[in-house]
Parts: sequence; structure tokens; C-alpha cells
Amino acid sequence: MPRSRPAPGDLDVEHVRDRLSSYVYGNITVLAAAIAVDPDAIRHGSAVWAVLATAVLTYAAHVLSHLVAHGVGEQDTSDDARRESFATIARNANPIATSGLIPAVLYAVAWAGWVPEQWAQTAALVILVVRIGLVGVFMQRFSGRKPTFLGLWGGIVLAAVAFVIGLAKVVLTH
Repeated sequence: MPRSRPAPGDLDVEHVRDRLSSYVYGNITVLAAAIAVDPDAIRHGSAVWAVLATAVLTYAAHVLSHLVAHGVGEQDTSDDARRESFATIARNANPIATSGLIPAVLYAVAWAGWVPEQWAQTAALVILVVRIGLVGVFMQRFSGRKPTFLGLWGGIVLAAVAFVIGLAKVVLTH
């Protein structure tokens, strides 16, 4: 039976690095946006658009910056090579765009009045921190190693640092 996903060892390490970088960066930027959200923004629906706009615009900026950076040095200038380069860059940045989906859904559910605003806020923050906290395990898995407690611990430290970065961004820029 064919596999639907490649084995971790079958993946190009540069693509895995780009996607993991996008995953961490996207989750940190959305975490900062989620920290900045207040119950009134959730109640009025603007929180949904704030996290979605953060994710989508960060994705667009990331893709643009990588396209510019890929213009450095010698390169294959054929149309096929350009299309492949753009497709690869866009695909590797997908984790940035998707990082805002769960918080947006949680905020939309609260906006609809199905759950309290504070519950949606707490759940969004916890989910984003947990997503970042699993990075250590992901790194071990995609490096072909069995996940260990040390990998989990490294992810927990990363999540704490990411939370501090998100909090500092909100305190210093809002």
C-alpha cells in the first residue's frame, strides 16, 4: 500500500527547515496578535479578522521576501524554474498562513455566542503555545531520530521564549 506522506528521511532538509521556520514564525506572530485581543474584540468579531489578517499578511511578506532573496546569485531563469521556485516558496510558507486558523475559529465561535470570550481567548493562547512547544519533537522526528524527553523539554523552552516575545511585542507596540 503506498504511503500518503513521505517518510521523514525522504524529505529535503532545506524544505523541512524552511517549513519549520515558517511554522515557528507564523505561530509566534499569531500568538502576539492573540495576546493583544481583548474580550470586546472577540465579542464584536474584530478578533477573527485580526488573527486572520496577521497570518495572511505575514505569509505574503514572507513569500515576497523569499522571492527577493532568491534573486541573488546565479539561477535558472527558465519559466519552469521560476514557477517551481515560486511554488516551493509559497508551499514552504503555508504554516504561516495556517497558524491563524484555529484562533480565528475559536474567536468566531465566541463571537457567535456559543462559548465565553475568555474561554476562546485562553484556548487560542494555549493551542498556539502547545503548537510551538511541539517543535522540539518535530525537529527530532524530521531529523530521523526518535522523539525524546529532551526534545519535548526543548520545545517547552521554545514555547516559553515565544510567549515572552509575543508578550513583549504587544507591550512595546500597542
